[in-house]
Amino acid sequence: MKAVIFEMDGVIVDTNPHHRIAWREYYHRNGKTLSDADFVEHVSGKHNNAILGHLFAEKALTPDEAKRLAHEKEALFRELYHPDISPVAGLIPFLQALKAANIRTAVATSAPVENLDFVMDALNIRSYFDVLLNESMVSHPKPDPEIYQKAMTLLDVDPADSIIFEDSMTGIQAAKASGALVIGMATTQSPDELRPFVDDVAHDFMEITLDRLTQLVKVF
Repeated sequence: MKAVIFEMDGVIVDTNPHHRIAWREYYHRNGKTLSDADFVEHVSGKHNNAILGHLFAEKALTPDEAKRLAHEKEALFRELYHPDISPVAGLIPFLQALKAANIRTAVATSAPVENLDFVMDALNIRSYFDVLLNESMVSHPKPDPEIYQKAMTLLDVDPADSIIFEDSMTGIQAAKASGALVIGMATTQSPDELRPFVDDVAHDFMEITLDRLTQLVKVF
């Protein structure tokens, strides 16, 4: 194992409750409702363009319109989440352990750069990562594996030497397609829902050690 790559939402920070609140409010402002089932099907793990396509299904958005609407929603999310932002339990000690072991690290998120910067700086964790990737740095969003393939290229590691932490089914599809081992974080869905699709499952980083990752690599 030479590298560990993290999704951001649902892995580094458990943002989904606040994204749910923000999207629900944004749907409401645009005359729609967003049920929990709709959130899982149309929002969780999806790129903003796909979500906006669901919200504004009755009309075709221009790229500029989609960009403006996405910025509006993400600004609303940051405003709502700022008072409550905190890392997933055990994250900081785990990052410190990876750093001490000279294991390379990256964040590969479908979120915009503004959200990535917001999380990195609010938690003061930017220095723990060698590579930071956001939505603007790839042409094909998850479930396409491009963002994870690019992260491994920038880290100069092979998929066989990489472990990815993901939480959503869309992200897990992307991570598995990249060829890396995948650990499902049970922040968005239950361990039982994740287990058939990943190589290991954890509730948070309190359960994760370097020894556990090493053993996982040996098994596969």
